[in-house]
Amino acid sequence: MNELLYISIFAGGIILFGIIERIKLQQKIRKIPKRILVNGIRGKSTVTRLLMGILKEENYKVAGKTTGTMPRLFYWDQEEEIEIIRSLQGPNISEQKWVIKEVAKRDVEALVTECMAVDPEYQLTFQKRFVQSTITVITNIFEDHLDVMGPTLDQVAEAFSETIPNNGYLIMSPNPYENYFRQKAKRKNTKVLIAKPEEVTQKELDRFSYMMFRENVAIGYVLADLWGINRSVALEGMIHAPRDPGALIVKAFGSKKAPNYYFNGFAANDATSTKNIWERIHEEYPQLQRKIVIMNCRDDRVDRTIQFAKEVLPDLQMDQLILTGKTVGPIVEAYEKDKIPAKELINLENQKPEAVLELLQDMPGNSMIFGIGNIHGGGEEISHGIEALEMYDLPEEIKDFQSKAQYHDTSQQNMTKRSVTAHVRN
Repeated sequence: MNELLYISIFAGGIILFGIIERIKLQQKIRKIPKRILVNGIRGKSTVTRLLMGILKEENYKVAGKTTGTMPRLFYWDQEEEIEIIRSLQGPNISEQKWVIKEVAKRDVEALVTECMAVDPEYQLTFQKRFVQSTITVITNIFEDHLDVMGPTLDQVAEAFSETIPNNGYLIMSPNPYENYFRQKAKRKNTKVLIAKPEEVTQKELDRFSYMMFRENVAIGYVLADLWGINRSVALEGMIHAPRDPGALIVKAFGSKKAPNYYFNGFAANDATSTKNIWERIHEEYPQLQRKIVIMNCRDDRVDRTIQFAKEVLPDLQMDQLILTGKTVGPIVEAYEKDKIPAKELINLENQKPEAVLELLQDMPGNSMIFGIGNIHGGGEEISHGIEALEMYDLPEEIKDFQSKAQYHDTSQQNMTKRSVTAHVRN
């Protein structure tokens, strides 16, 4: 009997502790008047930084939190960003509790936070318990994370709808699900605002030092209009916002007379974004003819590898395709069936990033190299390795290329190396 009593008291204590913790968290959330949640498949980290930059330019006391390539917490009044160190279990939405507590201490006027939940149930929990946004932004709706959010695009949209605020605003890029979101938002007394990418000029995009999409800038303008911020102020804030580590930029390495140019697109790890980037570069810089693509695969993202083999690589006319990471079989199979238009395939499956770097250093000058697939599982290490190589100032035409948010890839050569499987088409 006494044992049952002790168990009951212990269980009651745990429940009471949980209630008290939830009340405390709620009080801290309410200390942050404006809360913006950034959701979507691609561009969440970049848009989080852009919106934070707008508010900082308008002299708001604002904090931002990203959870993409490198999770960070940053404030309006300090240049140094706080790196969020995670435990061995990896990302966990409960880390948002820590973020809220830290941000509330600073008496900020606004918080812009990236949604770190993927599972539909966690999306609801993240919004309802840890953010309670007054504004939710949905950057886009693409086919990705279908193993968790899918299996269809309809279910991805449904998952995102769980983060629509009550009595607030929903900002979205144009998408096929606008009517669906309007219906869901209406039930929560929330107004839907659709960004207008066509209002963003090429001249405005030219001012960014890395690849910028009209859709992202257009979302920033919607927020600026909503809060009465002049668009010229908003643009300056977005331009001055710190670049996300996953943003695509140009890096030069190799011979000073004929350097190679590397474009880190690993973070754009869905089919639609990757093809959009490629097409945009190909259209505006057709003179860059020699193309090399590095496809980094992961054994826990085989569905993405299959998708790229079917929907991305067949549309990329390239001289050379380099495979790295794990479980590259679907791409090799597609190549051998002549479904991928690459003149040569080099298979570096299960090899260390150093093998890729060695290969790249031996390439002839003026090669354009485009990394795609996955930033994790090798992509990040490859990028860091290239950045550690001897770099040179970019020639004026490449600086212009970078500032215009364009980008390319190239390559050509037949080579045989130890521990490298190369397939060459005649």
